[in-house]
Amino acid sequence: MKKCLFKVTMIAALTAAFVACKDNSKDEVEDFHSENTLGLPESISSVDNAVDLGLPSGTKWAKMNIGAKNPWNSGDYFAWGETKSKVIYEWNNYLLNTAGEANFLGIKKYQLNDGSNGIWYSNVKFIGDNKTTLDPEDDAAHTNWGGDWVMPTPSDFQELCANCSLGRTNDYKGTGVAGFVLMSKENGNEVFFPFAGFKYYDLTLNAESVGPLWTNELSNFSSSGIHIWTLDRDLTNYDFKNDGWGRWVGAEVRAVCKAGGNTNGHEAVDLGLPSGKLWASMNVGAEKPEESGYYLGWGETEPKEYYSDSTYKFSVKTDVGFYSYNKYQVEDGNVGDVWYTKDFVGDGKTVLEDVDDAAVANWGGKWKMPTKEQLEELKNECYWQYTENYADTTNVSGIIVYKAKAVTDKGKKVTRTDLHLADGQKPLEGYTLADIHIFMPAAGYKEAYENNTEGFDGFYWTSTLADRTYSAYHLRVNDPRGSYINSRYVGMPIRPVCK
Repeated sequence: MKKCLFKVTMIAALTAAFVACKDNSKDEVEDFHSENTLGLPESISSVDNAVDLGLPSGTKWAKMNIGAKNPWNSGDYFAWGETKSKVIYEWNNYLLNTAGEANFLGIKKYQLNDGSNGIWYSNVKFIGDNKTTLDPEDDAAHTNWGGDWVMPTPSDFQELCANCSLGRTNDYKGTGVAGFVLMSKENGNEVFFPFAGFKYYDLTLNAESVGPLWTNELSNFSSSGIHIWTLDRDLTNYDFKNDGWGRWVGAEVRAVCKAGGNTNGHEAVDLGLPSGKLWASMNVGAEKPEESGYYLGWGETEPKEYYSDSTYKFSVKTDVGFYSYNKYQVEDGNVGDVWYTKDFVGDGKTVLEDVDDAAVANWGGKWKMPTKEQLEELKNECYWQYTENYADTTNVSGIIVYKAKAVTDKGKKVTRTDLHLADGQKPLEGYTLADIHIFMPAAGYKEAYENNTEGFDGFYWTSTLADRTYSAYHLRVNDPRGSYINSRYVGMPIRPVCK
C-alpha cells in the first residue's frame, strides 16, 4: 500500500522541474479556438462528438476530455471516483475517504481484501464492499455528460491501442499543444490526447509531457485506482502505459459510449443506420433469434390467453354495447367514442409512453419499442431477404435484415413472394449469416385464441399510433415494403431498439 504512495511522491520530486501551469500564451491559443468548439457530447448518436474508430466492440470515444472546450484543452482533473474538480488534491479532502484522514486507511467505498487493516476490516475480518468498478454515481463521465457516456475500462484502452496507430505531436493542428494522436487502422478516424499533466496537492505536474487518464476500475490496492497513462519524452519510444496511482491524485477523464449503451444483457446489433439506433437480436420474451417471444396487444406489457377488445388494457365498454379506448386517442371523427363529446376531448397521444412500452417494461435499460420512423429507417437502410429455414437448421421462416454492404443494396427486399416466382427477384450474392444481421421470424399474430399466419407472415408492433384511435402501425415480414396498420388489441411480437 505504501508503495503506491511513495510512487506518486517520488514522481512529484523527480519531475518538479516539469511543473507547468497554463501560461498566457497557451490561454490565448485556447481562447482563439473557442469559437469553433465542439460543445458538450450528448449521446451515442452524436455525430459531432462521438468518434467511430471502427473498433470491434463498437465502442465510440469522445473527441475531448471531460470539462474541455475542444480536443486540445486539458479539461477538468478528477480524483478517482469523484465527479467534480477541485483546487487541492490530497487524502484529507478525498470524497471517498473519511473526512480529515491523512492517508488511505479511512476509505469508505471500493475496498478490497488487501490486508491493509483500514476501516474495511474489523480486527482481521474483511468487512468492506469488495467493489472494483465505479458505480454510475461515481463515474465522472456519466455524471457530467449523462446519456450513454461512461469512463473507459482497461479493456477499452487495450482495444483502442490494438486497433489504432499511435503518434506523438508537439503541435496538434497548430495549437501548440503536445500529445498523442491515435488513428484508426480501420477507417482513418482519430482522437487526440493532450499532455495535460496531473494534479498533486495544488500543483499541476508534468504538463506538456504526461497525459494520465483514469479508467473505471480499481487496481489490486484499495488506495489505488487503475488507469492508462502516457509518460515518455523519448520520441523514439512513446507508448500508452498501464499503471496504478493513488486515487486521490487529479487526472483527466476521456469518456466512451458503448455500443447499445445500457442493454441489460440483451444483444444490440449495429446495422449502420444513420440515426445510430441499434436493433435487438431477438424478440421480447424470446431466448433465441428464431423464437417468437411474447405476443402483446399494442401498449400492453404482458402476454395473455385471449386477444380481443374485451380483454384489451385500454378498453372501456360504452352504453351502446361496444368498446372504446381510454388512452392514446386522436381526432379521427369517431364521435360516438369516449374521446368525443361534441368536440374532440381525447389525450392526443400518438406514441407509447414508457409505462406502456413492452420493451421498457420487460428489458429496461436503453431499450424501447421502435417508432414508425425507426422502422422506415430500417427498411430503407438495410437489405431484406426472406428465408424458409433460418440458419438452415431451425425450420423457421422469416426475414433476414442485413447491414447493407453497398449503397445500392440499401432498401432492396427479397420477399416470400419473390422467392416463389419463377422469374422473381433473387437474393443478392455475397451475403451470408456471417455478415451483420438480425432475423425476424414469421411469428404471425394472435387474435382471440388463434395464432394466425404463423410460419407464413410476421407482424411486429411499432410504438406509433395510426391516424385513427383504434389502430397502430406495424411491420409485415411477408411484405416489408410498406407500413401497415392493425387493431390495437391484436397480439404481436415486439422487436426493441436501443434508445
